[in-house]
Amino acid sequence: MSRFRSTSGDRKTAELNVSALSISAALSVLSQGAWGTDAPPAAEVQWAYALIAALGYLPAPIEIAAATLRRTGMSAEAYVRKNAMYLDPEGAEDEVLGVVFGDALESLGEEARGIVHALAALPAAGAPLEVVAAAAGRPAPSAARPLQLLVHGRLVSFEQRSQTYRLTAPLREVARKDVADGDAGRWDALHRGAAGAMQALLFWTAAVEGRPEAAMRRRVAGDLLAALDTAPFRDGGRGGEVLARVLVDACTVLDLGLPAEVQHRLLDDAARLAGDALPDLRARALAALEGTRRAELASKRRGTFGTLRATPAARDRGRPGHRDVLRKAVRASAQRAASRSTPLPEDDRVRGAKELLARGGLRLREGALEAAAADYGEALAAFEAAGEARGEATALLLRGDLRRRQGDLAAAARDHERALPLFRAAADRTGEAMGLLARGNLRLDQGDAQGAASDYGCALLLLRTCRDRLGEANVLKARGDLCFREDDLAGAARDYDRALYILEGVEERVLSQLRSPPSGAEERRGAVTRAAREVVPQPELLGALGYEQTHARTWQARGDLRLREGQTALAARDYGNAILLYRESADRRGEAAALKARGDLRRQRGALPGAQRDYEDALRLLEALGDRAGQAAVLEARADLRCERGDTAGAALDYTRAHALLDGVGDLAGQAGAKGVLAGVPHREEPPRPATAVVSR
Repeated sequence: MSRFRSTSGDRKTAELNVSALSISAALSVLSQGAWGTDAPPAAEVQWAYALIAALGYLPAPIEIAAATLRRTGMSAEAYVRKNAMYLDPEGAEDEVLGVVFGDALESLGEEARGIVHALAALPAAGAPLEVVAAAAGRPAPSAARPLQLLVHGRLVSFEQRSQTYRLTAPLREVARKDVADGDAGRWDALHRGAAGAMQALLFWTAAVEGRPEAAMRRRVAGDLLAALDTAPFRDGGRGGEVLARVLVDACTVLDLGLPAEVQHRLLDDAARLAGDALPDLRARALAALEGTRRAELASKRRGTFGTLRATPAARDRGRPGHRDVLRKAVRASAQRAASRSTPLPEDDRVRGAKELLARGGLRLREGALEAAAADYGEALAAFEAAGEARGEATALLLRGDLRRRQGDLAAAARDHERALPLFRAAADRTGEAMGLLARGNLRLDQGDAQGAASDYGCALLLLRTCRDRLGEANVLKARGDLCFREDDLAGAARDYDRALYILEGVEERVLSQLRSPPSGAEERRGAVTRAAREVVPQPELLGALGYEQTHARTWQARGDLRLREGQTALAARDYGNAILLYRESADRRGEAAALKARGDLRRQRGALPGAQRDYEDALRLLEALGDRAGQAAVLEARADLRCERGDTAGAALDYTRAHALLDGVGDLAGQAGAKGVLAGVPHREEPPRPATAVVSR
């Protein structure tokens, strides 16, 4: 029998059980799906009966075959003749389903096949668009179209309430068999992508914290994690370590409201997946598991007030004293909230340590690295003496990043590894995220791009959870630079666009229409709480870590990306935005770098007068800064430009000046290049070489 339900459109869709249908019911399902009528057309009647018989009167294969007929315009006769040798009416349901599944995917194309395989490899039955796209290794917009085709083809269902795409259990098994029979390496790669997609699930959940849809996303993530099957990921090379980190973060970082038994199972699975290969992660999972068990036991041993909250009927019986208990509890809660918002008086040692950190940051900006390191060391000792864990972690973070700049990577790694547990112990998520960002930069210097990407991803998760948009934009910029360096242009574009979305204020303008602005009292209370919590104001901390002018640098980085992609007009626009922002903030060095980049682009496009103006503006700025190496780079670029315009005398003068400047800074390689070019100025026939950048990217 069949039962009908309404869908988002105006059609009726049969929601069928797994048993075989009667002949009339099967014919009705086929007719509605293929031709939109209650009975097949007269020319199709005979072959319609043959088709439902060949499909064993099974509801799922009939639905898929009907959708294929409707989409392709194929007749029932052609469909039966095409698949007659593979269909066995007496065969098992999965065999019949496999035939119609393969035929449907053949007509839908390879993109849809890749998406359905990725969906089958996910450790849960359903997932939102962003998670499915991450599992398939595609941007979400490009995965939406194949998913829509799969929904129309009755291979995938879409649940409107939770915004998730689902595969039924039989189709899931058929899809898995389709991949596993073809290529075992492909199956392992799909599992690695699925593990990364579960991390995308946490990002998808945390990205809307504080918005109306946050509760729905937390519920969806909780349901998916509760139904998670980690067994396929226990084989080596299937991304088990990534999934283990996801499970630990889901139970310790995000508040998904998971039941205690689900948390116990997930943390136990995380410890098994980590195994002996990742002892730190395994220890973290076991510690979190022990913490959840203790919390569960504590909740069972609650006192009078806990019992009173759990049994509201007791209050209705009018027992004396309950109202007093409630009143005292409310008063105590208000006092705790007031104490959290009121800054405690600072110890003299803590105040002195903060002054040392500020002085170290000033010396760092002046280029006095040794003096800055000494200040950070003194501040660290003062924080340790005062027992201020957050200040100690901040001092270690800053000193570690300074040691990285000095080239002492081993000492920098020790400082970062000491800082991160201190931030976690102080429950400072923003500080922990900054520590992960700094450690990601260090790992990048050590050549560990995968480790850096993992740290950036964890930092983003923490920052999105605590809604720190400034920190999120800086981490997105750093991860975009990593993707650009690894030639992942799609990933770089995604991160740069997201960072600019935040920095341009688009997000806040949209959110301001969805929520009421905070009252003056709330703003003052929040400002007092942040000031009491921060050892170093976040903008200063980001500046000390090398993240200054992030807005302008992100525009410039996206210009470099678009230049790599060949979108020269868009790249010129991005460079122009960067120049304006550098100019507004009086950052002459950054403005000179962007001017030179735009000049190189204009020279490449043949806009030689505009390129010469950019080079001359950059040269004036660098002369005012006294940057000899930067001047030499711009002079060489302008000399190449003058060669293209036939001004060999002017080119020779620029090359001579560039050689003299490089001689002053001791750049022997640059001198040799300038000499070689200078010798061949009158006879240049080869295309001009690209000039080096004024400042590092």
